[in-house]
Amino acid sequence: MASNKDNYLGIDLGSSSIKIAELVNFKGRPRLATYGFTEKSPANISESGLISDIDEAASIISDICKKAKVSSNKAIAALPNFSVFSSIITLPLMSDKELASAVQWEAKKIMPMPLEDVILNWNKIEEINISPEAPKDNLEASPERQIDVSQEANPFKKIFSKPQKNVKILLTGANKALIKKYVEIFKKANINLLSLETESFALIRSLVGGDLSTVMVIDMGASTSSITIVNKGVPVITRSLELGGLSITRAISNSLNINLERAEQFKQDLSLDAETSENSLPQTVEKSFAPILNEIRYMMNLYNESHQDKVEKIILTGGTAMLGHLSGYLSSVFNVNCYVGDPWAKTIYPLDLKPVLSRIGSRFSVAIGLAMKEIR
Repeated sequence: MASNKDNYLGIDLGSSSIKIAELVNFKGRPRLATYGFTEKSPANISESGLISDIDEAASIISDICKKAKVSSNKAIAALPNFSVFSSIITLPLMSDKELASAVQWEAKKIMPMPLEDVILNWNKIEEINISPEAPKDNLEASPERQIDVSQEANPFKKIFSKPQKNVKILLTGANKALIKKYVEIFKKANINLLSLETESFALIRSLVGGDLSTVMVIDMGASTSSITIVNKGVPVITRSLELGGLSITRAISNSLNINLERAEQFKQDLSLDAETSENSLPQTVEKSFAPILNEIRYMMNLYNESHQDKVEKIILTGGTAMLGHLSGYLSSVFNVNCYVGDPWAKTIYPLDLKPVLSRIGSRFSVAIGLAMKEIR
């Protein structure tokens, strides 16, 4: 495969489908070169949300690239949000060398797995001034839980007794075995994997962009869903649920006593149901969404307790985002503007493709955001 130096592939490996978007760096703006995807039937979707067969995944990627006639072999891929630990920690401002040691110290206390099994990554978010009397929030976010990090265990506390500059750091950690699996997939597919990042960063890039307001991004996949609160372009809180479009399909299947394939088609047809109110969902679907509603409510309360601002909007994405009048329903329940995100909004593409891209856009939010990473 010949590689175009200005083209990049964003490859989203989901449990139900694999999506690939190739973008061209056109004078600093992303332009669509090609795209492709494949989807499994509901009966064959993995409930773990992870790729299980390395050879099969590599073969599917190669097949999509061939059929889509991609011209690059340079790719950026994403790890699922639920598989990555993330946290925002606050430390005194110091040299990068000292900061690296301090981050390691903090990571030992808050990581849910041994550091020798994890690949750590950290980035400075912002510098802030904090007085020693002010409460120090050492952990603003984690994917599944909040952990109280005591200042008494912090060796840097005694060094700084006067008001000083501090730095907020976004810390992420992923299991080495999982990363090794992804690297092996792309090696077998003969694709140069430039980097791996968390799905939330790709979604922020394609859906939030330069918006500095507080936004909640809800990505509803087939077997899992992730909810991220983004403030000033940074994921502050991310949580995942083992619930997605497949759960709704099964609920419909059980309710109507039909097989999964027919239930999936019924679910897809819900968006065409003109008799349904714009702010309501069918009862079976509404019951299936109860855990997500509870999680949204919990995360909003969690954010409001530690921040002065509130979530201003909700952006839906993922294969289930187009379901019926879901955006209107959530707007009504939470009294917040909610809409389906458009990942193509920042991308140049032929206008005659707009109807098709609009229909599949919510499925490609991660892939597009990944391909955009290397385009400046």
